[in-house]
Amino acid sequence: MSDEAKPPLESLQTNDDRYAATLLFEPDECISRQEQDIALAAELLNSGIVNDREITAAVSDWSMHGSLSLEKHLENRGLLKAEQLGTLKERAAKRVDRARQSIAGGSEMPAAGQSLLLATLERLDGSGRVAKLLGVTVAARAGDHDARAMQGRYEIIRKLGQGGLGRVWLARDVNLNRHVALKEISHAAGASEKVVERFKHEAEITGRLDHPSIVPIYQLGEDLETGRAFYTMRFLGRTTLQDSISEYHERREEGDEDPMLLRRLLSAFVNVCHAIGHAHSRKVIHRDLKPENVVIDSFGQVIVIDWGLAKVIDDASVESVMDSVTVGSADRTSEGQVLGTPLYMAPEQAAGRLDELDHRTDIYGLGSILFSIVTGYAPHERTQKASIDSGVGARGMISVIASGVTPSAREAHPNADPALDAICRKAMARRRYARYQNATDLAEDVQRWMAGEPVTAYQETSWQRVNRWVSQHQRLTQSLVAAAMVVLVALTTLAMAARQNHLSELHNRFSEMEGDVREVSLQLQSIAQEMSEDTRFLASLPPIQGIVNATSGVEGEDEEVWRGRLETIFVGMLGSSPDYLALTFEQKQGEGTSDIVRVERSPADPTLIRILPESRRQTVENDDLMTAVANLEPGDVKFTLEDRARHANVAANLDRFSAATPVYGDVSGECFGMTVIETNISKRIKEVLLGLGAVDCEMFIADGSGELWASVNPGRGVHMAHPGQRIPNLPPQVAEHLAVKGEPFDVQSEDEYVAERFYVDPTGRGVTIFARLPEDE
Repeated sequence: MSDEAKPPLESLQTNDDRYAATLLFEPDECISRQEQDIALAAELLNSGIVNDREITAAVSDWSMHGSLSLEKHLENRGLLKAEQLGTLKERAAKRVDRARQSIAGGSEMPAAGQSLLLATLERLDGSGRVAKLLGVTVAARAGDHDARAMQGRYEIIRKLGQGGLGRVWLARDVNLNRHVALKEISHAAGASEKVVERFKHEAEITGRLDHPSIVPIYQLGEDLETGRAFYTMRFLGRTTLQDSISEYHERREEGDEDPMLLRRLLSAFVNVCHAIGHAHSRKVIHRDLKPENVVIDSFGQVIVIDWGLAKVIDDASVESVMDSVTVGSADRTSEGQVLGTPLYMAPEQAAGRLDELDHRTDIYGLGSILFSIVTGYAPHERTQKASIDSGVGARGMISVIASGVTPSAREAHPNADPALDAICRKAMARRRYARYQNATDLAEDVQRWMAGEPVTAYQETSWQRVNRWVSQHQRLTQSLVAAAMVVLVALTTLAMAARQNHLSELHNRFSEMEGDVREVSLQLQSIAQEMSEDTRFLASLPPIQGIVNATSGVEGEDEEVWRGRLETIFVGMLGSSPDYLALTFEQKQGEGTSDIVRVERSPADPTLIRILPESRRQTVENDDLMTAVANLEPGDVKFTLEDRARHANVAANLDRFSAATPVYGDVSGECFGMTVIETNISKRIKEVLLGLGAVDCEMFIADGSGELWASVNPGRGVHMAHPGQRIPNLPPQVAEHLAVKGEPFDVQSEDEYVAERFYVDPTGRGVTIFARLPEDE
C-alpha cells in the first residue's frame, strides 16, 4: 500500500482499527520491538532453563521501553548460553507469527480502551506471566465481544487470568450486588464433551469441600444464551504463596534474614495442610499441589485453589457427585498417563501409576510446597535444568522423577534447618508408606518446629536438646555458665556441625533400612497367607468331596469322573499361579499317604504342567506332614519346610515350602486326607529381595534357628546361601533371642541393625530377618 493509500491513523474510529493499523504503519518499530521482547520473555519463562527468581533478577535493571532489546540484555548478562538464546529466539519468532496471523484473521482483537502494550501482552502470553514479570497489569475491562451477562445474573467486568482449561473473570452478582470470580472454559466453541465434563467435575469436587481454606463455590451452571458452562466462586486476591516465597528468599539473599517471614510462610503452610486434611476426610485428593495453587487474600487468609485434577477415591457415596460423568470421561485418566506439575510431582505420578495415587500423593505435594518454602526452589528444579542441559528433555525429566530419588533441602540450600529438611524428606519419601500418613501429622511436625519442640521426623542430638533448654532458661543459663558456653561453642561448633550432618544422614539410612525389613516381612507373610487361602480353596472344591464319597461307597458319580474334574481344575490353577510347583490331593493311609491327584510343574521347563498318571502316583508309609495335618481342625493350615519322603527322587535343588489342610468326609466326619500346595521358597525369597531395588544395607533371610537362605548387600546384590550356612556376626542381643526357640521377636539398635523373627505356623521353623548398615558406616 502506498503512503497516499494509507488512511490517517487518527481517523480510525475504534481501538481494533488502530491496533491493526499500527502493525501496518510500524512493522519494524514500536510494536515489532515489543512483540519480540514479550515473545522472548514468554519463551524464557516456559523453557525451565532458569527459574523465575533468576529471570526476575536479570530483568530488574532492564525496561522494554528503552533502547536495548531483551535479547541483547540477556546476552550482556550472560544468563544463557548462545545456543540456548538462539533456540529461544526461533520459538519467539514463531509465537509472533502466530499472533500476527490471528490479528490478520480479525479474531480476538483488543478490548476498547485497552493500550497497545496490554493488547500485545495478552495476545502473546495469555497466562499473564510476562506481564507479572514486567510489573504490568493486564486486567482490563472486557471488550465488546466479551461484555455479556451470564444467566442474566452475572455481569462480566474484566479478565483476571487464564490457564490451560479455563479463564477467570471478575464479575458482579446483580442479585446480591457483590463481586465474584467467574470461571468458564477458555475456548468454549471448540471444547470437547470430555473437557466440559472435566470442567464441571472440578466445580463439583470443589463445591463439596466446606473449609475456610478452600475456595467456596457459589453456583455451577450454563449460560442460557451461549450454552457456555461456568461456575462462580469467591473473589480472591492475586497474591499466591509462590509470590510470598519468592519475596522471602529475595530478601534473604539481600541480607534481610527475618525469621518472622519464614514463620508466616510456615503458618500459611499449616493452613494448607489442614485444608488438604479436610479434603482427604471427604475422600478427595488434589493431585496438583504447588505454591501457585495457594492464594493469600488481602487479610492473610490462605486458600487452596485449582481442583481441576482432583479425584474422589474409596467412597461409594460419591456416585451422586460423579453420575454426570461417564466412564472414560475427562476426569477419569488412563493408566500410564502423567498427571500434575512435573516440578512438584510424586514418583508414582511421574510413573503414570494412577491406581497408586491416594492421599499420600498429596502428602508428597505438601512436602514439595514445604521444600519450596525452605529453599526457594521447586523440588525437581535441578532435575529440570539437568534434563534441559543434557538434551533429554521433558521425558528424561519425568523418568528421573519416577525413579523416586528424594530431593534434599540442604543440598539446594545448605543453611536450611536440618529438622525442616528431615520433615521434607519424610513427606517426600520414595515409598508411600514411609511418608506422613495424613496431612495433620505433617502440620503438627511443622508446628512443633515453630514452637521450638523436637519433631518426629528428625532425631535430635543431645546438643540440640541442650540448646533448646538454654533458650527456654536464658537468665539462669547466662548467670551460671555464660563464660563456659562461649568457650564450649567456640571449640565444638565445627565438630558438632559435622556430627549433626552425619547423624542425620545415618538416621535417614536407618529409617530406609527399617522400611526394607518391613517390606520383606510383609511380602513373606503375604506368600504364606496366599498359600493358606489357596489350600483351603482346594479342600472346598466339589470334586474333592465327590472323590471322598465315591471312595467311601456313597452313591453318586464314579471316582474316576470326579478325579478327571479335579485334575482339570488343578491344571488350570497351576497354570494361573506360576510360583507354585505342585498341587496334590492325598489320601490318608495309616501313618502315611497315597496320591489321588497330583499336578506338578516340570523343574526343567516351568511352562510344562503335567498330570501324574496312576502308575507314578506315590504311596508313602510314614508321612510326618499327614500325621500333623490329621490332628488339625477343618480349615487349619500346616506349613513345612521339611523334605518329605516323596521328594527323594525329584529335583534336589528345589527348596520346597508346603502348605496343607485336612479334608474331612461329610458323611463319616473322619479325616480322609489333605490338599497340599508346594512352592519354591528360595525362588520366592530371591524375587522379594530383588523387588527392593538398590539397597544400602546388609540383609539376611534365614529360618527361625538362623540357618541362612539368602542375603543381599550393596556390593554383591542377592546371594543364595549354601546348606548349613548361618547369619554371620550376629550381635549378642540378637543371638540370645534366636536361641529361644518358638518365640517371635522384634529388636533393633538405633542406627545400627534391625532383627525380626515371626511364625506363620506356630509349630513351624519360623522366618528370621536381620539387617544392618555396613560396618564402615
